[in-house]
Amino acid sequence: MMKRFLCGVMAVALAASTLVVAPDASAAKVPKAKYTFNMDKANKNVVAVARKGDTDNFTTCDPDNGVLPDTKTAKKVKLKYAKGKNKKALYLDRSSSYGAQLKGVKLGSGSWTVAFWVKSANTLTSYMPIFFTGNKIADPKNTHWVAITRSGDGWTNGFMSPVIWSHAVKSEKEIGWPWYGYQNKDGEWVGSDSDKKSEAIAANKWVHITLVVDAKDRDCAFGEEGADNYYAGGYHGWTYVNGKLFGNGAVAEGTMSNSNSFFLGINAWDTPFKGYFDDVKLWNKALTAKQVKKVYKSK
Repeated sequence: MMKRFLCGVMAVALAASTLVVAPDASAAKVPKAKYTFNMDKANKNVVAVARKGDTDNFTTCDPDNGVLPDTKTAKKVKLKYAKGKNKKALYLDRSSSYGAQLKGVKLGSGSWTVAFWVKSANTLTSYMPIFFTGNKIADPKNTHWVAITRSGDGWTNGFMSPVIWSHAVKSEKEIGWPWYGYQNKDGEWVGSDSDKKSEAIAANKWVHITLVVDAKDRDCAFGEEGADNYYAGGYHGWTYVNGKLFGNGAVAEGTMSNSNSFFLGINAWDTPFKGYFDDVKLWNKALTAKQVKKVYKSK
């Protein structure tokens, strides 16, 4: 099971994480997003998906190899739209263990950015998927993916969200399980037991989330050099909450390609997300900190 790999990895990740200033530029003009899903109404490229074998209690999904969500399994599901942050929003009520897929998105294999408004209808559970993308997702020998999720209790002195979790396996060789989440001004990981800022995604509250992945910055390392789970050469990622830097760390290589699938509220393993998504935007470039702030403030 995916979670079984985490115990040793988490302790090393906490010790290795450091705060790095995000890339910036004097010009804050925001480039046009390559893809925009404003969620004001039904869109042929926003479709319901579910996992074969799931039940309403989410108990039959394969925990070892994963089950890729598909439209056929969700053929009886009609996506819902409700009052959003700006006009309307996509609402996933989880009544049939489903999520949404963004069709037709191709961001290449370099730098990329995703930004969106999200409101959870209840308290997130561990590893609950908010945003999820990858290629060969359900292939345990060659999987590549990155998730925006919530950490599990026990390795961050509490819970933490949003957390970035990425994974890559190539030719049966373990490459890495990088994680990163909230860091205080001193670059220290902080759990919700001591700092409520680490739990940014609260129930019934609109939050703007941005993930920037810079493929040109490959200095990010994960773990301790010489250890079995050491991960070096990863791309550098930054997470922003409401336009402000929330955390940064390594994102596994190969997790973005033109063959990626993009999901909201569902992945191949965990309990689907219940809540709202609005103004989902994707760029095939790494936005600067000033540009991220402008996206957050724009309507």
